[in-house]
Amino acid sequence: MTLTRKTPVTFGHSMRTTHFEFAPTYVPLNHGSFGTHPSPVRKAHYDLQSQAIARPDTFISFDTFPLLAKSRSLISPLLGVPPSEIVFVPNATTGVNTVIRNIMFEEGDVVVVFSTIYPACEKTLASIGEMIKGSLRVEKVDLVYPIEDDEIVRKLREKIMGLKGEGKRVRLAMCDTVLTFPGARFPWERCVEVCKELGVLSLVDGAHGIGKFHNADH
Repeated sequence: MTLTRKTPVTFGHSMRTTHFEFAPTYVPLNHGSFGTHPSPVRKAHYDLQSQAIARPDTFISFDTFPLLAKSRSLISPLLGVPPSEIVFVPNATTGVNTVIRNIMFEEGDVVVVFSTIYPACEKTLASIGEMIKGSLRVEKVDLVYPIEDDEIVRKLREKIMGLKGEGKRVRLAMCDTVLTFPGARFPWERCVEVCKELGVLSLVDGAHGIGKFHNADH
């Protein structure tokens, strides 16, 4: 048997027709929020569904956890973290909620966010603030686009140092990998470094980030 190397599919129209099943008259402009999965992923998804339907108890009790362990090991090099630190969630907002709601906030704690924060994440902070009155204060770093990355990082540093100078305890700072409004790449790596330097926890909303950046060093 002779093995031949397949010609890589270039980004653009050829990728669409080869790997996706969009209607010919449909132009997907917002694939990030309302997209679909490639055909091979769809087939694998259906195969797993068929296995679960055929032997549901066996699949849940014996097959699911080894499959999850395999998936974590495969995604580990892409994220640059050990498999034991990977947890799959339905979407990024669920992940953010899980992390924030497991932080034991104390009275006077401050969370720093950017004005570009995803609305659902902002509502999570508001919800926690309502449940624990007086224990959580949210401070925004106002951004108006277009704006340079250097300016964004400077504003974050100034906000945190200013709050600390007022005697406030900045517990957490949140940022995105890619903003929803506008759809811009965010300097999250540099923001994390600022937080490390100033002794503040950082939480990155990584929605749309996987596959776009070299994350192995972060």
